[in-house]
Amino acid sequence: MTYEKKQEKNKLIYSVVVTKEEFEEYCKEALLHIGQEIELKGFRKGHVPAEIVKANVEPSHILSHAVEECISAKWVEIVNKENIEAIKEPNIEVLKMAEGNPLEFKAEVEILPEVKLPDYKKIATSVPKSEAKIEEKDYEGAIKWLLESRAKFSQKDGVAEKGDLIEITYFSKDLEEKKDRFILGKGHFFEGLEDGLLGLKREDQKEIEVTKEKEKTLIKVIVNSIQKMEIPELNDEFAKTVGFTSEKELEKNVREGLLKEKELSEKQQRRTEILEKIAKETNLEVPETLIERENQGLLNNLKERVSYELQITFEEYLKQVKKTEEQIKKEFENVAKERVKGFLILHQIEKQENIVASEEEVNKKIEEIASQYGDKEKTASEMKNSNARFYVEDEIKREKIFNILGC
Repeated sequence: MTYEKKQEKNKLIYSVVVTKEEFEEYCKEALLHIGQEIELKGFRKGHVPAEIVKANVEPSHILSHAVEECISAKWVEIVNKENIEAIKEPNIEVLKMAEGNPLEFKAEVEILPEVKLPDYKKIATSVPKSEAKIEEKDYEGAIKWLLESRAKFSQKDGVAEKGDLIEITYFSKDLEEKKDRFILGKGHFFEGLEDGLLGLKREDQKEIEVTKEKEKTLIKVIVNSIQKMEIPELNDEFAKTVGFTSEKELEKNVREGLLKEKELSEKQQRRTEILEKIAKETNLEVPETLIERENQGLLNNLKERVSYELQITFEEYLKQVKKTEEQIKKEFENVAKERVKGFLILHQIEKQENIVASEEEVNKKIEEIASQYGDKEKTASEMKNSNARFYVEDEIKREKIFNILGC
């Protein structure tokens, strides 16, 4: 096989010639493969002689099979030899094919663009580190959440008040019947709904004007249940119910956990700022293919969140926000572009710094992750033999990049 290469921006074009002798081998293999699949009277499947297969199968079928296998194999050879960083499947054009002759084809493939980076280490040092601190209100909020998560509820015959757990059914002319359950006073996404529920009793019905997406609408509400929430007192006894020996030990654990979260948040914020500063000084043409792929990923993520968090269909969501899917994708474009640009910058740093994740490092990280699950051996085995392994490898390399950048 011989080939010539030409580059146009971030597209490579290969003109390939496979010798007559090489291509003949693929034609023979195609004949054998078809012979294993063909069924002919008087022969067992898979045991049809080659000359009988050739006499009973259209030559064009054998040829097309040989061409497909040959191009696939030769393209893999070229990719490995040239270290091509393709971002999509190649466009293949067969230029000449005939049994007993060389095979000629052209392959066009879009690749990652060349990235000329600024002095990224100098830029990283210009972004100051901030000391992670937790405010007293952070601790109080965490304790409040913990106490409320262990609250006891009892049916209430009186009127609904802030702090009560209320269950309702609601509907309107534009909204099909739905059920909801929430704590009064926490802030419902229908503005005005909670105020309208205060003072109602179980089985009461009422029309309440709410604001949804900046528009006022009237909904009919039926109160199904009202429950009083009894929040436990913070003391040693409560601490023991959540696995600690005393209130003091619980407080120490909560504060340490909050500090770790804050440190992680500060680190992530600094990483984002460094990457944004590097991106501003990097002149880079981001491929539309990658932008579209990232955009679709953002859209799919939104669809999953709508289904899981709002528990409505995406079509219902689109009606609520009064937008089309295409409008939402348009809104995602800038975010998608910046994400891809960040990926390309990190990838270029990885190449320039010769960053790799060894098999030992990947396996160790997988073992750490698997230890958090019940059947850790099975989990580790599954991760090592799936795409999860590549995600772990990427995560290790990304951490090494940010270590070089001092964050």
